[in-house]
Amino acid sequence: MTRSSRREISLREIKKHDQPNDLWMILYNKVYDLTEFTKYHIGGIEVLYDCGGSDATEAFEDVGHSDFAVEMLKPYLIGEVEFNERKIYHSYKSLSPEIEFIESITKRDDYNFENFNQFIIRKIKQLTNIMILSILAISSFILLILIQNYK
Repeated sequence: MTRSSRREISLREIKKHDQPNDLWMILYNKVYDLTEFTKYHIGGIEVLYDCGGSDATEAFEDVGHSDFAVEMLKPYLIGEVEFNERKIYHSYKSLSPEIEFIESITKRDDYNFENFNQFIIRKIKQLTNIMILSILAISSFILLILIQNYK
């Protein structure tokens, strides 16, 4: 199998690859063989070993990886998690999965509209939260200016 071929891989299969000499992990429902990458990982190899054979998306997001880090992963992509075993993540910032998620459900006969609806609802909630925080920040700034002028 070449690195560029995409296949669906079961969670059971991914779990088997959790050793330093055979290290796979999941990021945003994509499966990466990071065995060779361990020597280039700036954050150390222990972090990768801890996430081997599992979904490392949350840990990946927690660290706040750069766009460059995302680009570095591309050559190691070997497939995607089987459709029935995929997760919907709270954040889709790093690997632009919004488009891939929509494409993945529209390419199949077994449309998963419940997951799509959850995805849309979550995006609306995120935008609402951003608007509320923006209004709060602007109001606080205006209040600070008024207090300074009052003194």
